[in-house]
Amino acid sequence: MQHPLQMGILAVLASVMLLLAVGCGSGSGGGGGGLFAGGGIGGTGITSGTITGFGSVFVNGIEFETDSSSFDVDDDNAASQDDLDIGMVVTIVGTVNDDGVSGNAVSIVYDNEVEGPIANDPVEDADMTTKTFTVFDITVIADRDATVFSATDYASLSKDDIVAISGFFDGSRVLNATWIKKQGELSLGSSEVEIKGTVAGFNNVDTFKLDGVTVKFDGTTDLSKIPGGVIADGQYVEVKGVLNTATAIFAQRIELEAEGFEDSEDAVSIEGLVADFNGLGDFKVSGQRVDASAADFSPQSLAASLGNGDKVEVEGLVTGGVLRAAEVQQRGGTIKIGARVTGVGTTLSLEVVLGGPAITVLIDTQTQMEDDELDVEPFSLADIQEGDELLIEGFVAAGGAVVATQLQRKVLDAYELQGPVDAADGDDSAGSVTILGVTIATDRDTRFEAVDDESDIPGTDFYNQVMPGDLVKFQDNVPVNGYADEVGFED
Repeated sequence: MQHPLQMGILAVLASVMLLLAVGCGSGSGGGGGGLFAGGGIGGTGITSGTITGFGSVFVNGIEFETDSSSFDVDDDNAASQDDLDIGMVVTIVGTVNDDGVSGNAVSIVYDNEVEGPIANDPVEDADMTTKTFTVFDITVIADRDATVFSATDYASLSKDDIVAISGFFDGSRVLNATWIKKQGELSLGSSEVEIKGTVAGFNNVDTFKLDGVTVKFDGTTDLSKIPGGVIADGQYVEVKGVLNTATAIFAQRIELEAEGFEDSEDAVSIEGLVADFNGLGDFKVSGQRVDASAADFSPQSLAASLGNGDKVEVEGLVTGGVLRAAEVQQRGGTIKIGARVTGVGTTLSLEVVLGGPAITVLIDTQTQMEDDELDVEPFSLADIQEGDELLIEGFVAAGGAVVATQLQRKVLDAYELQGPVDAADGDDSAGSVTILGVTIATDRDTRFEAVDDESDIPGTDFYNQVMPGDLVKFQDNVPVNGYADEVGFED
């Protein structure tokens, strides 16, 4: 069983009740029940999602002022905003202004999903874009471009690194990392670790199991956040302690963790991955049951395509233990662009193929922005200049523009474009592929990848198989020349 939200939910809800008692109707409030969404009405509520930018703190499209906020970062209630990082999944209690895109945070809580040693040599996928490894019993996926790395990087992830991880679980309990920080190297008997799970096999004295991990405690262990200080099978807990063996922890502190949100008249906004999808009226996001049968979808096409693994933001009220979504927004995306900036304004123009048509990209308050080239922080649209190289992930909105959910400024090894095929024609010796109106040529030196992403196929086979609408990626290695070095089907 996974812990879906990375905070003490009951403490958060208590803070909301206090806010309702003293804060509603004052300042920029408006009635409780306002939604945390661009264009939503103001009010008091809770939002859980990835930090996408600073200055103040940007989460789920809201710019939260933090001048009077309290911070709790991995159980350190003396923390400050400086202890937060882009990519961390946080929970904010606060008020949202009537504009729906700004507000004030009363409290910001962050908690690692897991902290421990990488148990195996990370395994890289065929496209060399993700690495998979385990920490305790948890399978973790790190994305070269989408995961934010601190004190390490994608290339340096190694067995026995002690890492703290934030992210989202999918329906198979795979943790898709949004943030990874290296804390040190494994040293049995001294490495501090953190794990969440359901107590099982308690011996009624001092030992229990969290999945495959043995937890031992004694009279020195802090049990102040366990009701009555009594451990019992079935409790969902967080354990912090010292790793004595690869699968045994001595607990310094054990805390009861709440799962999901209690019923409330306050708005709740959750970012995460769709799981247990049984239709629009019955699915989960970050472990929270959702009914989106009456929701508005952005983009509208999301309603027809929503399924397990999609990254979304859901907003609404919780009644009967179910979040009744008023709005569902796409937060991930299958569009990937690596290109040069040719125009900067309220939107960006990106040129993938030199001399080819530019792709229009929209940036909003929900776009996670990183500067891996110059390390500008906070990094915003105002810092981007013509000639910069950007790597973007997003989706196609109504009108054909790409909405960026993630943006990185970095020196590119290749220009690339992933999206649905408009047209394709050719054979082993010559051809072309058009995606989002951008056409790139192929020749006999182009490598074509099969649907399984594990093998190469002849160009003629690729062109015989590809159909309009198929998700395909092409790549032109630097120095770019307008001919694809690689073309392949994507999942």
